[in-house]
Amino acid sequence: MIRTRHALLFICAFVCSAGAYAAAADQFAYEWPVQTQGSGSAWQVELNPEVYAVVVNADLRDVAIVNAAGEVVPSAAYHPLAAAAVTHDDLLTLPTFSVPAPVNATAGAQGDAIRLQIERGSDGKLRRVDADVGMSATATSADARHDLIVDASSVRVPLATLRIDWQAGQGDVTAQFAIDASDDLQQWRTLAARATVLQLTQNGNVLERHEIGLNGGRAAYLRVRRLDDGAALPGMTVQARTVATSTTAQSARQWLKATSDGSDTKRLDASLPPGDGQRPIAWRYHLPAPLTIEAIRLELANDNSLARVLVLSRVRPGEDAAAWARRANLVAFRLREGEDVTSNDEAFASPAARAQDWRVEAATPLDRAPMLSVAFTPDRFVFLAEGAGPYRLVAGSAKARRGDYPIEAAIASLRASQGHDWQPPLATLGARATLQGDSALTAPAAEKKFDWKTWLLWAVLVGAAALIGGLALSLLRAPKR
Repeated sequence: MIRTRHALLFICAFVCSAGAYAAAADQFAYEWPVQTQGSGSAWQVELNPEVYAVVVNADLRDVAIVNAAGEVVPSAAYHPLAAAAVTHDDLLTLPTFSVPAPVNATAGAQGDAIRLQIERGSDGKLRRVDADVGMSATATSADARHDLIVDASSVRVPLATLRIDWQAGQGDVTAQFAIDASDDLQQWRTLAARATVLQLTQNGNVLERHEIGLNGGRAAYLRVRRLDDGAALPGMTVQARTVATSTTAQSARQWLKATSDGSDTKRLDASLPPGDGQRPIAWRYHLPAPLTIEAIRLELANDNSLARVLVLSRVRPGEDAAAWARRANLVAFRLREGEDVTSNDEAFASPAARAQDWRVEAATPLDRAPMLSVAFTPDRFVFLAEGAGPYRLVAGSAKARRGDYPIEAAIASLRASQGHDWQPPLATLGARATLQGDSALTAPAAEKKFDWKTWLLWAVLVGAAALIGGLALSLLRAPKR
């Protein structure tokens, strides 16, 4: 431990000498206390929308960490090592096993009607599942339906959704499923009582819904049951998406609901037909700060409605029309059948700069504003615990810049002594406090310097003119010979 501390002190001295000049804490607009637990040599902290709202530089150079004395400590943007397991953004391909579904059995009784013979490997994963199902005398192997058993025993975190896909070229498809969960393949509980997946084509528009929400359910095994009498889906596959949770090894993707700023009767994207100038064909929104958005979720307000929409964004309000960038082109829909509502999946957002101002433009008028939600993954900073705490994160300055520090060298040294999977503990941000306030976000007016060269030139010119005038006057007054 002593040897590690000595190495860290040496690295701190090295990075401090290597870092460029960084401004004092009182040159920033706001500060947030960095809340840590226990003691540590280095910490990582995740930015929140409040911080992004005051950042002046897109590269986050006006974000820094200071100690109790107000001294800037070595810090840098940080990208944690990839977790050993898959992250929340990935679709997991899990082992699946087909088992016959009981005939003429109610949904609640199906678990009791299946007698399973299970073979597990030494790692606990399923290797083989055979099912003995009480089938009616009139059922044949040709019309016997099948459920899918999904082995999720390797997933240690809650599940957000299941995604169901099938072979392309099947035409219009609508299917309803129920999702059950079990930890022993004997007792089952329902995670989704009825959910619809579909792929339909209407007037050249493709309506698609593939994901079924599980609301953070967690189980070793899932059962996917077909509820309707439609044709089987050839090549059906099931994948899982996990719930986003922040850990020391990965940043969680977060969802924000955009605030509606009202409607517009004009559109910016000429690829959609113009409106009549009376009814809303565009809706405006804003976020609390310019953020790097990865995914978009758009929900129509009216039941049994359909619209092809474009989603656009720009960095901040007030920029000209040329600053808008197209982020998504999708068909949004909301279909209701009784108590069941089916809507479009979330859409991938085309890469662009950080954006705060948003628009949704529809091919046909919408009388009510859709609900727009966006997903982003917050940046993280890592800092060395130099000097006494408590530590504070400061942000927002038109002139202050964080120094450049070789933080990776310090982290690599700590990881060598702590283990190759070691990560700096994750700290959190407290309530915001004001330093210089918004005045720090505006660059001071340039001081007007005395231009002595110009004045010297003018003095020489005026002196020369006076000298020439004096010579001319003396010549005129001289007696003629």
